[in-house]
Amino acid sequence: MIASAPVSTRALTLSLSLALCASPAFALDPPPARLVTPLPGGGATDITVLALSLTFTVVGNFAIHPSSTAQVAPLDGLGHRDRDADVSLATDLILGIGALGSIGASLAGELAQGSRGWASLRAPLILTESAGLSLGIVSMVKNLGGVCRPRAWNDAAATCDSTADDDRRSFPSGHTAPLAALSGASLGMWLLPSGRRDPWAAGLFAVTTALAASNLTLRVAAGAHSWVDTSAGFALGFSLGLATAALHVRRAPVTVAVSGSGVALSGVW
Repeated sequence: MIASAPVSTRALTLSLSLALCASPAFALDPPPARLVTPLPGGGATDITVLALSLTFTVVGNFAIHPSSTAQVAPLDGLGHRDRDADVSLATDLILGIGALGSIGASLAGELAQGSRGWASLRAPLILTESAGLSLGIVSMVKNLGGVCRPRAWNDAAATCDSTADDDRRSFPSGHTAPLAALSGASLGMWLLPSGRRDPWAAGLFAVTTALAASNLTLRVAAGAHSWVDTSAGFALGFSLGLATAALHVRRAPVTVAVSGSGVALSGVW
C-alpha cells in the first residue's frame, strides 16, 4: 500500500492551489515587437531560401525547356491577342522599379523604427527572398507547362506559331508573381505573429498589391498572358510571400513565473 502524503505537505499543496486560482494576476504577456530574427542569428533560414531561389531560377531558365511540339492554347480560352510593345515595356518598368522601390522602402521603414546594423536588413531580406523564391518556382512551372502565349497562338490552325522558348512559357505570369510575393510578405510582416508590429508594412502591402494588380491586368493587355496566367501568378506569389515571412517567425517555450501576486505566463515568438 502506498503511504499517504504527510498532512503538512497536503496542506501546503492545497494552500498554493487556492492562492493561484484566486489570484487576479493570471495573464499571458504579449510577445516582443520584433517578429523576425535578424541576421546573423537567423541567417540559416535566409541562406536556405536564397539558395533554393537561385537553384530554381537557374534550372528553370537554363537546364530545362518547354516542349517545342506541344500545342497548349492560352488557358482562359480567349485565343490570340495582339502584342502591345508599349504596354509590355510598362509592365517591365512596374516590375523592376516596383520591386526595387519596395525593398528600399522596407529598409527605410526599418531605419525609421530605430533598427541598426544587421537588424535593419530584416525586412529587405524577407522581401528579396519572397520575390526570388516566386521567380524561381515560376520559372520551373513555366517550362513544365509549355503553354503558348496569346500573342503567338494561331486561332485558325490551333497551333503555337512560335518555337521560341519564351513564347511557350505563358503559365504562370512571371511579371505578376514577384510583386504579389512582395505583397504577401508585407502582409506577413504587418500581422504575424500576434499583432501589427510594423506600421509602415501596412502601406507597403497596399502599394505592392496595387502594383501586382496592375501587372495582372496589363500583361493580358500586352498579349503576353491569359487571365489564368496572371491570376495564378498572383495567387502563387502571394502565398509564397506570406509563407516566407512565416518561415522567419520563431517560437520559444512558454515560461511560468510565480510571484506573490499570482502566476504570469510569458511566451516569446
